[in-house]
Amino acid sequence: MTSQRGLSKVGTIKAGPSPILSRITDLLFVCVAAYLFIGYALLLLRPISALVLVRETFSTVYLLMALAFLAFRKNMRTYTTRRVDYIYTILGFGAPLLFQLSSYAGAIFVGILLEAIGTVLVAGALLSLNRSFGLAPENRGIKTAGAYRLVRHPMYLGYILAEVGYVVTYFSDFNLFVLAISVLFLMLRLRAEEQLLAQDQVYRNYSKKTRWKLIPFLF
Repeated sequence: MTSQRGLSKVGTIKAGPSPILSRITDLLFVCVAAYLFIGYALLLLRPISALVLVRETFSTVYLLMALAFLAFRKNMRTYTTRRVDYIYTILGFGAPLLFQLSSYAGAIFVGILLEAIGTVLVAGALLSLNRSFGLAPENRGIKTAGAYRLVRHPMYLGYILAEVGYVVTYFSDFNLFVLAISVLFLMLRLRAEEQLLAQDQVYRNYSKKTRWKLIPFLF
């Protein structure tokens, strides 16, 4: 065991003032959200399909919800002190910005369906987290209800489904590469969160009831 302010063996520290790396991560997320808001506004200025409009509107609503929860979230109980965990987080939510429209139209219906399912799952997970929402590996209170009855990281599952859907719709070697990079950093971020949250007895009990981290019956 460590002192109240001491480091643990997995690089966490007890609650105290929000670390500078956490604030930087939050600020970068806000910048990404602002960039996407501008993109959405410009999208409305040109002719677009109804499906694209619904998809982008839903994504914009999710971002507004995320920013609201980010602003009024609970204080952290513990947080990671490993700098690399913050890098994983930033690259994880930043990588999808590299996706590009492709001249090749893939299986559009399948792609849009996967995007819709993924986005709805992300929104459901966000509502389940509510004021416990965070970006970098932190403990702001363990949530076990709602989407978290399905798997321990439903938001990450939603991200992956939505990104796979985008690549199915706009397939290219470059988009496939971006998808692989994004999933890699999401998995590294997931592992860091598991290591941190496993120090909480509530989470350990929850893990015994909800076996699957990401994909039911598989992982």
